[in-house]
Amino acid sequence: MMKTSFLVLFILLHFSNILCDPIELSEIIIPEHTAIGHLLLTIHPSIAKEKYSYRFVNNNYREIQQYFSLNSSTGQLHIANDIDREKICTHRHNKCKFLLKIFELFDEKLYHIPILIDDINDHRPLFPYESSIIQLHISENSPPYQSKLFIQQAYDRDQIDNQKQLKYQLKTIDETFPFRLETNIDISNRLALVLTQPLDREFIDTYNCTLHVTDTADHDEHLYITIIIDDVNDQSPIFESEIYSVELSENIPINTTILRVQAYDNDIGLNGEIIYDFIDASKQYANTFSLDKQTGLIRLRSSVDYEQRSSYIFYVEARDCGNEPRSSQTLVNITILDVNDCAPKISFRFLPEIIYTPSKFLVEISENYPMDKFFAQILVTDDDSDYRGQARLWFETIDAYKEKDLSFYLYQLDNSTYFFNRTKPFDFEMQQSHRLIFHAQDFDRKNPLATNQILTINVLDENDNHPKFPNAFYHLKLNENNLANTFLIQIEAFDPDSGENGRLTYEIETNDTSLPFNIDSNTGMLYCSKSLDREKRDQYDFQIIARDHGSPLSLSSKISILIDVDDLNDHRPKFEYEKYEFSIEENSYPSK
Repeated sequence: MMKTSFLVLFILLHFSNILCDPIELSEIIIPEHTAIGHLLLTIHPSIAKEKYSYRFVNNNYREIQQYFSLNSSTGQLHIANDIDREKICTHRHNKCKFLLKIFELFDEKLYHIPILIDDINDHRPLFPYESSIIQLHISENSPPYQSKLFIQQAYDRDQIDNQKQLKYQLKTIDETFPFRLETNIDISNRLALVLTQPLDREFIDTYNCTLHVTDTADHDEHLYITIIIDDVNDQSPIFESEIYSVELSENIPINTTILRVQAYDNDIGLNGEIIYDFIDASKQYANTFSLDKQTGLIRLRSSVDYEQRSSYIFYVEARDCGNEPRSSQTLVNITILDVNDCAPKISFRFLPEIIYTPSKFLVEISENYPMDKFFAQILVTDDDSDYRGQARLWFETIDAYKEKDLSFYLYQLDNSTYFFNRTKPFDFEMQQSHRLIFHAQDFDRKNPLATNQILTINVLDENDNHPKFPNAFYHLKLNENNLANTFLIQIEAFDPDSGENGRLTYEIETNDTSLPFNIDSNTGMLYCSKSLDREKRDQYDFQIIARDHGSPLSLSSKISILIDVDDLNDHRPKFEYEKYEFSIEENSYPSK
């Protein structure tokens, strides 16, 4: 691995100099399919150095290595795989070339070796048809010398020069064959059979011939051609009516026969036999209506919906079965009549600052949303027509713990638009969610249709409550000489807000930098961090702050703490002096 890395690094360091002055070797020309293992050249045929080391340095290294092998020690270049020019070089117009770039490490030289793959004639010409037998049609009234039957020319996968040398020959056993081959190939790559005499289908209705093609190596291919003479059809079908009109209700059952179109043709035989079909521009309606091609009966294939489309206009074609069919068209106009088959639809629209998830009919709104803003617009639509397409809207609450929530009201703007708002502000701490059901019903007297839609309004908490302590202050007593980190009390505050707005942390507020107390910021547990001495200080007072984590504004409250240090009998009596000296005269009398 280190050797390979060194080699790559070495080549890169010298490559700029190499590119400036490569050694150009003579072009090597080899025919395609040259034998595998064939020696192309030896870079230094008369010099053999053990230190010589040769490497391919082409960008397309993998492709080069696929077809050529290089002995890294001797510099011998061989064929490594079968070279098929037609597979490697798909463009027959261009020369098929490889430029091998070989780097010799010892002398630090770059060799350019051009290799030209010479084409050999190894493919026979082919006609571009799926079968070797084709049929061509020509009308019996076609004018001679002006009428041509076109045939695609053959192609040869070998080099383009071979293509230009293809030879064509038309053979037939019919002495009266009325066509000749025109080989002046036009830009569309077609040959032509030119009509040379009038046709009579009643005398001869088909002609057969064989078209042969050969290349320079006498590779041969042939195409069997049948020329069918078509009868002349000079009468077009005629519809009984130019326009067919019909009305049908949108709830008509599928497969119901709607109408029949009918045409007649004065021709006889196949030229007078009629089939019916949608014209190409009207085939889009074939999914909705079926057309019997033999009888002209039109049936309903799939349900129609007035709300989606109120009419269908399309053309039906009557076409005879002649070899050159003639046709005519008629217009079909189908009008769809409305029935009350669409229930009202309820849709909600909210201002951008309100989070709405339509798939869940879920609204998330801040409890501080202004009272003077309508926060919802409700649209009630019905796809039916006239009075069937109008509906009224009302709502009711479905909260389990309230019989009726009077916090909301509807304001109707027009027949389909309502504004929805509150009668009082939201309060997350009082009610976190409201569930409402909206009812919409159209005005059809016989068969009114209705829609119900549940809307859930989740109130989002805002940081609008300060933390609250259960007491106004705490007065604590602690004996002196206590142990370090003695637990005193757990200070607990309450914040009715939720989430981070209600999560509290605690801290001590004091200007006394030597205060011997600390508090757990999360639990509020208050500790004395060291032993106290009443004789040095008998009382401590400070404040504890409870702070929530609301964003962007955090709220806090304070409580005062007073701690008295109680005395213990921890001191012995002391004399004023360590020793006392007296003098007394002997024979003195006791004092009274």
